[in-house]
Amino acid sequence: MARFLCAVLTAVRLPIVPVALLGVLAAACSSETDQPRPMHIAAQVVDDTVTLAVSEIPPSRQITALVLVDATGNETPARERELITREEGSGGNAGPGVGVGASGGSSSGIRPYISLGYLFRGDDSTRRSQHLTAAIPLNDPAAYAAGYRDWRIVVRYRDQLGEPQQVAIPAPAP
Repeated sequence: MARFLCAVLTAVRLPIVPVALLGVLAAACSSETDQPRPMHIAAQVVDDTVTLAVSEIPPSRQITALVLVDATGNETPARERELITREEGSGGNAGPGVGVGASGGSSSGIRPYISLGYLFRGDDSTRRSQHLTAAIPLNDPAAYAAGYRDWRIVVRYRDQLGEPQQVAIPAPAP
């Protein structure tokens, strides 16, 4: 994007002050994209179990615990955890290319052509994400149903620097 912005600014020939301002804005935008993506946490109650789905987990994060915390602070850890890692790649294929076409029309005649070239590989990016599912059994479903508004689900993890962090969401309705 920086190359594109430079090409546009060069073609337009803006004064130096707006160009410097646009450079600062472009740098600010790029620093925002360097931050880890937020995780998405969803929970629901199925039978006597709270099921969790944590998606879009950045590869630099390591989930250390998923717990259900009741109103008194007692924790019930998740069981049956399953972690799925997904990779998405982009970029074109590199190699020789052949193009076949025609130009012209009915009044000027049709001129067929064959073009040969070499396709260069584009921007090669790979996006990795993780998806975690887990189940937390409810020890006392009646107590949960009576006071679930005071309960919460806590996801503990280590960030890219190895520091312990946690995120909490309200417990789902039964």
